[in-house]
Amino acid sequence: MVEIEQKNIPNTMEVYDIFDDLSTAPTGAVIVYRITYTDVHNFERDIFVAVFDDGDSTMPWGAGVDMVDALQAANREYSYWYSQSPVRRNNPFDEVLKALKCK
Repeated sequence: MVEIEQKNIPNTMEVYDIFDDLSTAPTGAVIVYRITYTDVHNFERDIFVAVFDDGDSTMPWGAGVDMVDALQAANREYSYWYSQSPVRRNNPFDEVLKALKCK
């Protein structure tokens, strides 16, 4: 029998920030999660994941080493996805980045 070593298993996952006062974006909230895990060298690491929750579904759009990095990745992915779609929607991640003055 082959034994598989489990690596990089999340230790904690928590809501890092919620942006639910979006004015121009689709109805919903941008939520950023922080996932903390211990890597194979026993260092604690964080990954941030930006999701959009419209009340019906929650979809991850971007990940990064900090909150802004995750929001920027989500902004790029959301913009690309809806530029290819006939449905035009405002980008909630763009609105959050502008509110944070990161854009």
